[in-house]
Amino acid sequence: MLNPRPAERLSAHEVLCHPWIRDHGVAPDRPLDTVILSRIKQFSAMNKLKKMALRVIAESMSEEEITGLKEMFQTMDTDNSGAITYDELKEGLRKYGSTLYIGAQRDTRSYGSGGCGQQWDH
Repeated sequence: MLNPRPAERLSAHEVLCHPWIRDHGVAPDRPLDTVILSRIKQFSAMNKLKKMALRVIAESMSEEEITGLKEMFQTMDTDNSGAITYDELKEGLRKYGSTLYIGAQRDTRSYGSGGCGQQWDH
């Protein structure tokens, strides 16, 4: 359901049949609460804003800056998986002399070249 790659996502029918959605063997026939619907819309809009912001940043970068970022990513991706784990990011920032504080709350997702919390594939 939450796969960032459209080709790998469940179909609408498969989602409706998923145990998370079904209620005692039947998909519930009640509308979403207005608060939930509002939050989903806010989340969707935020993703669009983040994507637009990243595009503006990327388009304003020089080829040298882009190459440097790609090299930094590849250096941090120590297992060559095409994604950077929390530990790889933490260690990579330390190696590059970053004083950026990485908070105590650990996010176990991997990050790659796609941005904003999405799984980034290389």
